[in-house]
This record gives sequence, C-alpha cells and structure tokens, in this order.
Amino acid sequence: MSTCPHCGRKLHLFDWKPECPGCGVNLNYYDANQRLLDEAEKAEREHALFQPRIDRAKAAFAGSKWAIARIPLTLLPAGALFLKLLQTEGGNKHLNVIGVVERINAAGFGAVLGKALKDPMCLSAVLLLVSAAMILVNLILIIMSLGKHGKIRVLITHGFQILCAAGAMICAAAAGAKGAPQVFEDPNPASLGIGAYLYLALLLVLFAYNVFLIKKGIPVKYTQCLIGGIPSEEYFRYVEAGISKPELQRKMLLALADLREAQEQKLAAEGGGNA
Repeated sequence: MSTCPHCGRKLHLFDWKPECPGCGVNLNYYDANQRLLDEAEKAEREHALFQPRIDRAKAAFAGSKWAIARIPLTLLPAGALFLKLLQTEGGNKHLNVIGVVERINAAGFGAVLGKALKDPMCLSAVLLLVSAAMILVNLILIIMSLGKHGKIRVLITHGFQILCAAGAMICAAAAGAKGAPQVFEDPNPASLGIGAYLYLALLLVLFAYNVFLIKKGIPVKYTQCLIGGIPSEEYFRYVEAGISKPELQRKMLLALADLREAQEQKLAAEGGGNA
C-alpha cells in the first residue's frame, strides 16, 4: 500500500486511476522534474563510484610499458610446457604437456585424481595441470592487480603457481628415479627435461617482475566524473559534510548552468573562428 505524495492519502488496490481520489493530483506526473533529477543524480553517482575501477583495470593491464611487458611474461611459461618435461635415460622418449593431457584422458581424470595421494606420478600430473591453469587465471587477475587487495593477491596466486610447479617436479623426479614403466613402458629411470626447469625458472622471473611492479607502482589516470555538473570528489565532500539535499541540488543546478554557458561560449567562439 502506497500513499499520495501530495496529500498523504493512503492508496488502495482499487485506486487504479492515475489521479489521487483525495486531491486529484496526477500521480504519474507529480513532481516529475524532481524525480528525474534524483534519478539522474543516482545514476551519475553510481557511475562516479564505478569509473575508478575501470581506470585502475586499464592502468594495470596497459597503463605503462612496464605493465604491458607483464602480459607476454605471464604467457611465456606456457611455451616451456611444450618442451621436454620428463625424459627417459638417454632421452629416447620424452613427455610434454600434450602427452600428459593425453595420458590423463586415457586413464580418466577421476582415476588420476583418485591415485594422486598414492602415486607420485599422478600427483605430479595434477599439480602440473593446476599450475598451467594458473597461467590463464593470473592473466585475468592482472586487471584487478591495482585494486584494494591486488598486491597481496598477485603474490599469493603466483606463489601458489610456483609451489604447484615445484611440487610437480619433485614428485615426477621421485617417481622417475624408480623407472617409468607406467609412463613410457620403459623400466629405465626417467629424469626431468629442460622444459620443466625452464618452466619453473620463468615462473620465478615472473614473480620477481611482479614484485618489481609492486614496488615501482603503475600510474593511474583517473577519469573526471561529474555529478550534476559538480566534480565527483567535490560532490562526495558535500555529502560527507552533511549538506542538505535542497542545497546540494541548488549547487548542482548552478554548476550545470555554468557548464551550459561555457559550452555556448565555446560554440560561439568556434563559429566566429570559422566565419
């Protein structure tokens, strides 16, 4: 149940006409200008609160040459996964990430996951896939790296990726030293290939580069937002100071009038210059 904004009369479900049965005011158009002003202010306020997030995301992804360089560095470790990750003694047979995925698909991911705590080679495969998946996760999280918890998030996610990669290498080395019949159908010992070492090295370089970016900082160019013609930072200062709504909207109307006058002067100047 609602009330008439003009006379305060309670409106019932059977009061279906647009006019208030008490005072006769049209409820659809009553104080329409004020409602439009309130809605415009709300929309501009929400935009002003959200725009800094967009500005930080742009800066984090491509705000400087240092930020841009982080993108290929984040993707570079993926290339090492296509090199030799595990190889038999003498290098006659080897395995890269494609071979790991093929063997997991053949055995079934559920079966490999179920044996992870018992079989070091299965645990190594799971940790490797988790570490590889973190490449995409970290690439997406770049846009959030300048947020409130962005710095600590970068260190945690990249540190977790390095731990998974190191764990995969340790488990594979331990299992391969006993021979690798389950992987290569070869009783000879297996050892880590160049791809495994390069992958871990690139992850460490990427971690160090992110630490460098955190210390150096990435400049953020914030977009100037207006709320009713008033700069957003000035508007929020007025709100925090407890200025009344009528006074605030009066300032907004004055600011809009100044903006309109400045725009008209600019158009007149351009028209005079063209003439």
